[in-house]
Amino acid sequence: MDEPALVYLDSSVLVRSYLAGEPGHARARELVESDRLLLTASFSLVEVTSTLFRVRQTKQLSNVDVLIEKLYEDVSPDGPVKLTRPDPAATENAALTITRHYSLHTLEAMHLAVADLAARPLVEPGEEIGFATHSADQRHAAEALGFIPV
Repeated sequence: MDEPALVYLDSSVLVRSYLAGEPGHARARELVESDRLLLTASFSLVEVTSTLFRVRQTKQLSNVDVLIEKLYEDVSPDGPVKLTRPDPAATENAALTITRHYSLHTLEAMHLAVADLAARPLVEPGEEIGFATHSADQRHAAEALGFIPV
C-alpha cells in the first residue's frame, strides 16, 4: 500500500524535527523534508515556539532563534508545512467529542479535530490521510478516526 500523500503533523512531530537530540528527530525531519502535503494547525506555531523556549531554559539550547526561524520557513507559503485554521466553534465541538471518546489531552484532541475538519476536504473520497504524532494515545485515537499512523 502506498503511503498517504497528505499527512497531518501534530506539534510533537514538528518540534522534534528541530531538536536533533530528541528521539524521533531524524524521522520527523525526513517527514518535513518529504514531498508529501503536510498540514498542521496554526496554533502549532505557539506550541512549538513555547517548547523550544522551554528546552532552551532546561537544556541550555543556544540556537533557539535559528530554530524558530527554521520553523517559520517551514510554515511559510513556500515551505513544506501548510498551516490551517478551521472554524473555531466546529474545532472545539469536534475536540470535545474526541475528548469524551478517547480521554486525550486538550491539544491532542484539538489537533485531531483540526485534522478531521481541515484535511478530509483536501483528499478524494476513499483516499487515506496520515497522522503523525509521538503520543501513543493520540495515535490510537487517530487510527480509530480513520487516519493512517505515520
